[in-house]
Amino acid sequence: MQEMSIDSKPGPAHLSPGEHEDLDDLRMAQLDGLLQKGFRWMLFPQPIEAQFVHDGMAARLRHFVVSGLISLLVYNGFLLVDYLMANDVFWLAVQLRMGIFTPAALLLLYLSWGHPEWVLKHIPPAVVEGIVLISGLAAACSLAFILASTRSEYMHFYHVGFIVVLTYGNIVQRLRFWNAAIFSISLVAIHTVGVVVLPNFPPRLLWPIVSMVASTALFTLSANYMMERDERRRYLLTLRERGLIQNLTRTHERLTELSRIDGLTGLHNRRHFQEYLDQIWRRAMYDQSSVCVLMVDADHFKKFNDRYGHPAGDECLKAIAQVLKVHVRQPGDLIARYGGEEFIAVLPSTDLVLAVSVAERVRQAVEALQIRHESSNTALVLTVSVGVACVQADFERSVSALTAAADASLYQAKREGRNRVCAQRV
Repeated sequence: MQEMSIDSKPGPAHLSPGEHEDLDDLRMAQLDGLLQKGFRWMLFPQPIEAQFVHDGMAARLRHFVVSGLISLLVYNGFLLVDYLMANDVFWLAVQLRMGIFTPAALLLLYLSWGHPEWVLKHIPPAVVEGIVLISGLAAACSLAFILASTRSEYMHFYHVGFIVVLTYGNIVQRLRFWNAAIFSISLVAIHTVGVVVLPNFPPRLLWPIVSMVASTALFTLSANYMMERDERRRYLLTLRERGLIQNLTRTHERLTELSRIDGLTGLHNRRHFQEYLDQIWRRAMYDQSSVCVLMVDADHFKKFNDRYGHPAGDECLKAIAQVLKVHVRQPGDLIARYGGEEFIAVLPSTDLVLAVSVAERVRQAVEALQIRHESSNTALVLTVSVGVACVQADFERSVSALTAAADASLYQAKREGRNRVCAQRV
């Protein structure tokens, strides 16, 4: 089975995920169209054709080598036929088969068998196919040369060898259809010309022998067409199946991601935060590093909703989320909506001084938004209280103790009058 991938050629880097999905949908529609309407000319549209050739080349090279070795044994086995049917030029046949054709064939087979990566990297697939085609024509030319040289009374039966060569190219080596067509036409032409120019060739045998070889070419070419048609159809079905699996995987990932995202603010939700914090905690235990948690709460938010309405309250939460995104942005930091008007952030590998600095910038930035909050007992604008907790992770403490400490710091900030940062080291 040839190896393949619908994504073997990545799309342009400047495309957004949505644009990539549009391209995938177009690709799937194209595959469906090919499966329904077929491909009479035995060619796909260029991008799919290039991928088809690329994906199948390694398997075809292995096939060429194995079938080539078998065919070479058969080719040289016909020396017995040369001895029995063209005995007068037997040594000429030995020189052609063993002295010229076989060494060249063995060299190519050795290169393909011993260094397939080099062949696949440096030799275009069309050239590899062309070498196989030429090897078949070379075998046919050697037969024609022996026929032209012999005067044996059995020479007329020797023409059966052309049928064997046709079978070799079209069925055994399975040349691509258009190469097989070139091969078949060329071989029939070589045979016909050879028959016509042979001296003392019985006229009554001309049509039967030529028609026999031509019919074999037609039959083997038809079989070649059907084999490649089935191979291409299987390839399209495999691409389509993999495309469907990728679409399902992408949909699953999107649904999974949506289940971890807060719909209002676009931040991660509490579930995802807890899973991420657990991972950070386990890593910090082995690194013996500190972990800090910031818990942020909008001051007198219920009064804000009661006075200005829930739509205005939603806009406030979005504004706070945006402030957090701006000021909590170190690698590894993660922000989440913890519930209601509460937000939480984890700062891995951060000390208490830096965490308090970040929290203070968040507090000041929210106050600087100047969102009117006339029902607040703290100020006439929207403010937040921030609780900070920091701990060096070890096996004696738990991650729940860290979030509990951040929550305790938050309530301390509220008790002290809100719009402030309180912190503690656990």
